[in-house]
Amino acid sequence: MLSVSAVAVRGLPGFRHLLALVLMAVLPVAASHGHALLHERVAGEAVILRLAFPGGEQPLFESYEVFAPGEPQAFQSGRVNALGEVSFRPDQPGDWRLRVISADGHGAELRVAVDEAGVVSAVHGGHNHAGVYWPRVLAALGYLLGIFGLLVLWRQHRARAG
Repeated sequence: MLSVSAVAVRGLPGFRHLLALVLMAVLPVAASHGHALLHERVAGEAVILRLAFPGGEQPLFESYEVFAPGEPQAFQSGRVNALGEVSFRPDQPGDWRLRVISADGHGAELRVAVDEAGVVSAVHGGHNHAGVYWPRVLAALGYLLGIFGLLVLWRQHRARAG
């Protein structure tokens, strides 16, 4: 049997082992709660805008900011998703601003009008790219006709000079 002085000096036999086992059992649980991410599914409607440059290329993973009506501080910021879309859930009616900034410093700003029911009533400031093909074809034809006209003038000038 151990004397009182021996217990005070060495501690109880096996107490350190018991303490180590208790700490090993408790610490991983406590550490995992410190890094937990809780989630909750929320029902509701969101504004989803698909973005594209005039050539049809999408600004994938470019930065954006959403501003609530009359607020200088961004309501939401992030990156355009892999589908070229930005989504946000407005909490009040009014003119919301969406600013998209590309890596080279270019960007655009859209104004999204949201009504009392949280439904988008209008989008201003951008271009609707549906049917963007025909203006490009007409521009290309104009360039070709201009080049052909300059060629004819140059040939006429050479013929008169020669």
